[in-house]
Amino acid sequence: MPRTSQEQTQERHAFLLTLFRQQPDISSKDALESFKTKFGATINLKTFNQLRAEAEEEVAAVAPVAEEPEPEVESAPEPAADDAAAQLKAAANPEALNGAAAPAKKPKVKSNGPKNVFVDAPKEHLTFLESIVQQLQEAGAANVRIDHSTDRWMVLVVDSK
Repeated sequence: MPRTSQEQTQERHAFLLTLFRQQPDISSKDALESFKTKFGATINLKTFNQLRAEAEEEVAAVAPVAEEPEPEVESAPEPAADDAAAQLKAAANPEALNGAAAPAKKPKVKSNGPKNVFVDAPKEHLTFLESIVQQLQEAGAANVRIDHSTDRWMVLVVDSK
């Protein structure tokens, strides 16, 4: 059996997350069949269940926010860059959406190798993030770079100093 690359794994995880976000009530059987049809392979059930739980948490975190009516305040609209920046921060750190309800994670052991950060976001957010990375590089931050990018996701690499 050939080993799947990290890029293939990320693509498959992104597919399942998108599927669960778009169809939160899809049965496990249907989701697994859809996955097998698209990729011609099966997925570890533990990983499958983790992705489903992650997507359900995201949907649950967004649902209460969407249901609250926004108070009508007559003021100048905020710049779109601030909104995009806030959404990028939320996409990069989903625990921030859950607040104190999220259990504390164990600190990871620091390693000397580069860190890969997978960002799954709309195209305009990725474009904004790309411009930020370019500005960082122009300012002298040589340890941050874009490894790979599509119109739906991006992999950033941060080298430790």
